[in-house]
Amino acid sequence: NSMAAERAIDKLKQAFSIDSRSSYPIYKDGELILTVYWRPLTIADRDTINATLIASNRGQEEGSLEFSLQIIINKAEDENGNKLFSEGDRASLRREIPMAVLIELMTKMQGVGEEATPDAVKSTSGQE
Repeated sequence: NSMAAERAIDKLKQAFSIDSRSSYPIYKDGELILTVYWRPLTIADRDTINATLIASNRGQEEGSLEFSLQIIINKAEDENGNKLFSEGDRASLRREIPMAVLIELMTKMQGVGEEATPDAVKSTSGQE
């Protein structure tokens, strides 16, 4: 009978599936430039990102822009689940994209603005 009771870990995994993707459209002058998709950031992701930053001597301040930039490089996907950016794009992202654009995206990806999450996810994650 104890099998019938759902385990706490299963309840969490079901409610907060890391397979559910969020999305964020980036517009300029009313025109859609790019829609960025991502799966939730996990502790494992965070460790991977920190390891990458340490390996490239970029330190480990969690709140730093380097950390946030690494989240974008590691996690940003297109609608088909392909990575949008590679390590080779880092310099361009740092030097050629306005900081405000990236900060807005980072904020969404790190779940700081929670209002954009669960219900919006369900409507965008279903296959058309």
